[in-house]
Amino acid sequence: MQFIDSHSHLNSSAFDEDRDAVIGRMKAAGMAAALVIGCEDDELGQVESLISAHPGFLFGAWALHPEFPDKREPDVDEIAEIASRPGMVAVGETGLDFYWCKEPLDWQRDRFRRHIAAARKAGRPIIVHARDSEREALEILRETKAGDMGFVMHCFCGDRETALGVVDAGGTVSFTGNLTFKRNDALREVARALPLSRLLLETDCPYMAPVPLRGKRCEPQYVEYVAALLAELKGVDKQTVAEETTRNAVRLFQLPGILPA
Repeated sequence: MQFIDSHSHLNSSAFDEDRDAVIGRMKAAGMAAALVIGCEDDELGQVESLISAHPGFLFGAWALHPEFPDKREPDVDEIAEIASRPGMVAVGETGLDFYWCKEPLDWQRDRFRRHIAAARKAGRPIIVHARDSEREALEILRETKAGDMGFVMHCFCGDRETALGVVDAGGTVSFTGNLTFKRNDALREVARALPLSRLLLETDCPYMAPVPLRGKRCEPQYVEYVAALLAELKGVDKQTVAEETTRNAVRLFQLPGILPA
């Protein structure tokens, strides 16, 4: 079974001691690919180094994360240029965060719109971070017609209505290990309501390791546990989830060389 981790932070310092071994375990587990996400200037170089060292297996995305109010603001042209480099496949993660950041947040909304404009210029999809802000993020995505480029609302934690709205707006919903947490029955009902054709798998590693590994450092191959639960919720086998979510990721991010021609 080939899985794609559509959102990892393999560039995190949590992997500094054994990053090569982690990537080896991913390959040994038969993973097809993973996206490595950078969230500020300091992370871009390492993302590019990783994807150049593992072409066709690791792919990159970059933007200035919405949690950072005081970082340098790149303009549309710079973001689009970076998103167009070899191995870079998306703009993100970008979006809104009303959990760590409090109003007034017009700077955050402006940044999100600027990143969407850059994605349009580069012809790249958008990786959306929306924490306690899913509905407003969706409003902006609709307003800017982000479905034209494609987008994924990653680590989805919102309600059923918003998730269906994402799909209706031309987007994709991604679940991480939080789907397996015992108290997340409501989130599992959201997953049950969505078509498999519009779902992605992710770990957001090194964070949120799925049950039964909760509390440990998360690694990309643990995405299989998310797939197993999703298969149970959808009443299909894990192979079907692997095939569908891999196809969805390849289509959204235009990943070369993973599916047969």
